[in-house]
Amino acid sequence: MISKQDLTSIGKTIKPHGISGEILCEFSLVIDDDNLPKYLIIDDEGIMVPFFIENFRGKAKFSAFVTFEHIDDEAAARRLCGKEIFTDVDFDRNDEIPEYGLSFLVGFAIVDKHHGNIGEITDIDDSTINTLFVVGNTLVPAHEEFITEIDTNQRIIYTTLPEGLLDI
Repeated sequence: MISKQDLTSIGKTIKPHGISGEILCEFSLVIDDDNLPKYLIIDDEGIMVPFFIENFRGKAKFSAFVTFEHIDDEAAARRLCGKEIFTDVDFDRNDEIPEYGLSFLVGFAIVDKHHGNIGEITDIDDSTINTLFVVGNTLVPAHEEFITEIDTNQRIIYTTLPEGLLDI
Protein backbone atom coordinates (compact mmCIF):
# COMPACT_ATOMS: atom_id res chain seq x y z
CA MET A 1 0.00 0.00 0.00
CA ILE A 2 1.25 3.45 -0.91
CA SER A 3 1.74 5.78 2.06
CA LYS A 4 1.07 9.50 1.63
CA GLN A 5 4.07 10.31 3.85
CA ASP A 6 6.42 8.81 1.22
CA LEU A 7 5.05 10.97 -1.59
CA THR A 8 5.48 14.53 -2.85
CA SER A 9 2.46 16.63 -3.82
CA ILE A 10 3.04 18.05 -7.30
CA GLY A 11 -0.34 19.34 -8.44
CA LYS A 12 -4.04 18.89 -8.90
CA THR A 13 -6.42 17.51 -11.50
CA ILE A 14 -8.56 20.39 -12.76
CA LYS A 15 -11.21 19.33 -15.28
CA PRO A 16 -11.93 16.91 -18.13
CA HIS A 17 -10.83 17.99 -21.59
CA GLY A 18 -12.96 16.57 -24.37
CA ILE A 19 -14.84 13.28 -24.26
CA SER A 20 -12.00 10.74 -24.48
CA GLY A 21 -10.83 10.85 -20.85
CA GLU A 22 -8.16 13.53 -21.12
CA ILE A 23 -7.73 15.65 -17.96
CA LEU A 24 -6.30 19.13 -17.55
CA CYS A 25 -3.77 19.00 -14.70
CA GLU A 26 -2.00 21.88 -12.99
CA PHE A 27 1.44 21.19 -11.57
CA SER A 28 3.49 23.01 -8.96
CA LEU A 29 6.70 22.39 -10.91
CA VAL A 30 7.70 22.01 -14.53
CA ILE A 31 7.06 18.50 -15.84
CA ASP A 32 8.08 17.61 -19.37
CA ASP A 33 9.44 14.69 -21.39
CA ASP A 34 12.79 14.87 -19.53
CA ASN A 35 11.33 14.22 -16.07
CA LEU A 36 7.92 12.69 -16.82
CA PRO A 37 7.22 9.77 -14.45
CA LYS A 38 5.56 6.59 -15.75
CA TYR A 39 2.61 7.18 -13.44
CA LEU A 40 1.05 9.81 -11.22
CA ILE A 41 -0.50 9.00 -7.87
CA ILE A 42 -3.92 10.48 -7.15
CA ASP A 43 -5.49 10.72 -3.72
CA ASP A 44 -8.84 9.03 -4.33
CA GLU A 45 -10.83 9.40 -1.10
CA GLY A 46 -7.78 8.77 1.09
CA ILE A 47 -6.43 5.90 -1.01
CA MET A 48 -3.26 6.64 -2.95
CA VAL A 49 -3.85 5.16 -6.42
CA PRO A 50 -1.19 5.07 -9.17
CA PHE A 51 -2.48 5.99 -12.64
CA PHE A 52 -0.18 5.13 -15.53
CA ILE A 53 0.25 7.92 -18.07
CA GLU A 54 -0.88 7.04 -21.57
CA ASN A 55 -0.44 10.48 -23.11
CA PHE A 56 1.00 13.77 -21.83
CA ARG A 57 0.60 17.06 -23.75
CA GLY A 58 2.08 20.18 -22.21
CA LYS A 59 -0.39 23.09 -22.29
CA ALA A 60 1.64 25.77 -20.52
CA LYS A 61 4.67 25.85 -18.28
CA PHE A 62 2.83 24.42 -15.26
CA SER A 63 -0.12 22.62 -16.85
CA ALA A 64 -0.74 19.72 -19.21
CA PHE A 65 -3.44 17.53 -20.69
CA VAL A 66 -2.96 14.00 -19.35
CA THR A 67 -4.59 10.75 -20.45
CA PHE A 68 -4.33 7.82 -18.06
CA GLU A 69 -4.61 4.15 -18.92
CA HIS A 70 -8.18 2.81 -18.44
CA ILE A 71 -9.64 6.34 -18.17
CA ASP A 72 -11.25 6.59 -21.58
CA ASP A 73 -14.37 8.72 -21.28
CA GLU A 74 -15.47 12.03 -19.84
CA ALA A 75 -17.37 10.47 -16.91
CA ALA A 76 -14.32 8.53 -15.72
CA ALA A 77 -12.13 11.63 -16.13
CA ARG A 78 -14.63 13.78 -14.19
CA ARG A 79 -14.43 11.41 -11.18
CA LEU A 80 -10.70 12.14 -10.95
CA CYS A 81 -11.01 15.93 -11.15
CA GLY A 82 -10.35 18.22 -8.21
CA LYS A 83 -7.96 15.73 -6.62
CA GLU A 84 -4.38 16.17 -5.46
CA ILE A 85 -1.61 14.62 -7.57
CA PHE A 86 1.45 13.02 -5.96
CA THR A 87 4.62 11.32 -7.13
CA ASP A 88 7.30 9.13 -5.64
CA VAL A 89 9.83 10.34 -8.22
CA ASP A 90 12.76 12.45 -7.01
CA PHE A 91 12.77 15.57 -9.20
CA ASP A 92 16.16 16.73 -7.86
CA ARG A 93 18.11 14.17 -9.91
CA ASN A 94 21.14 15.29 -11.95
CA ASP A 95 21.76 18.03 -9.35
CA GLU A 96 19.35 20.31 -11.16
CA ILE A 97 17.09 22.54 -9.13
CA PRO A 98 13.48 22.07 -10.19
CA GLU A 99 11.56 25.12 -11.28
CA TYR A 100 8.42 25.62 -9.22
CA GLY A 101 5.27 27.55 -10.06
CA LEU A 102 3.49 29.89 -7.67
CA SER A 103 0.88 27.20 -6.94
CA PHE A 104 3.66 25.37 -5.08
CA LEU A 105 3.37 28.09 -2.40
CA VAL A 106 -0.30 27.40 -1.57
CA GLY A 107 -0.31 26.22 2.04
CA PHE A 108 2.76 28.27 2.99
CA ALA A 109 2.45 30.76 5.85
CA ILE A 110 3.32 34.42 5.29
CA VAL A 111 5.24 36.11 8.09
CA ASP A 112 5.93 39.82 7.67
CA LYS A 113 8.62 41.87 9.38
CA HIS A 114 6.14 44.59 10.42
CA HIS A 115 2.81 42.71 10.65
CA GLY A 116 3.90 39.32 12.02
CA ASN A 117 2.04 36.18 10.98
CA ILE A 118 -0.43 37.17 8.26
CA GLY A 119 -1.75 33.65 7.68
CA GLU A 120 -1.70 30.76 5.26
CA ILE A 121 -1.86 31.15 1.47
CA THR A 122 -5.09 29.55 0.26
CA ASP A 123 -4.90 30.56 -3.40
CA ILE A 124 -2.94 32.50 -6.01
CA ASP A 125 -4.74 35.31 -7.88
CA ASP A 126 -3.01 35.79 -11.22
CA SER A 127 -6.01 37.29 -13.01
CA THR A 128 -4.30 40.70 -13.26
CA ILE A 129 -0.79 41.84 -14.12
CA ASN A 130 0.03 41.92 -10.38
CA THR A 131 -0.03 38.40 -8.97
CA LEU A 132 -1.38 38.19 -5.42
CA PHE A 133 -1.30 35.64 -2.61
CA VAL A 134 -4.79 35.07 -1.21
CA VAL A 135 -4.64 34.79 2.59
CA GLY A 136 -8.21 34.55 3.91
CA ASN A 137 -9.79 37.89 2.93
CA THR A 138 -6.39 39.56 2.53
CA LEU A 139 -4.50 39.98 -0.73
CA VAL A 140 -0.71 40.12 -0.46
CA PRO A 141 1.45 41.10 -3.45
CA ALA A 142 3.50 38.14 -4.69
CA HIS A 143 6.31 40.42 -5.79
CA GLU A 144 9.94 39.47 -5.27
CA GLU A 145 10.66 43.00 -4.04
CA PHE A 146 8.64 42.25 -0.86
CA ILE A 147 9.77 38.64 -0.32
CA THR A 148 12.92 38.39 1.79
CA GLU A 149 13.11 34.59 2.18
CA ILE A 150 11.23 31.41 1.33
CA ASP A 151 11.79 28.54 3.76
CA THR A 152 10.55 25.45 1.88
CA ASN A 153 11.27 23.14 4.84
CA GLN A 154 9.13 25.12 7.30
CA ARG A 155 6.75 26.24 4.49
CA ILE A 156 7.07 29.93 5.42
CA ILE A 157 7.45 33.00 3.21
CA TYR A 158 9.10 35.95 4.96
CA THR A 159 8.16 39.38 3.66
CA THR A 160 8.80 43.04 4.30
CA LEU A 161 5.61 44.74 3.14
CA PRO A 162 5.30 48.54 2.96
CA GLU A 163 3.62 50.14 5.96
CA GLY A 164 -0.15 50.47 5.47
CA LEU A 165 -0.34 48.02 2.55
CA LEU A 166 -2.53 45.58 4.48
CA ASP A 167 -4.79 48.41 5.71
CA ILE A 168 -6.20 48.96 2.22
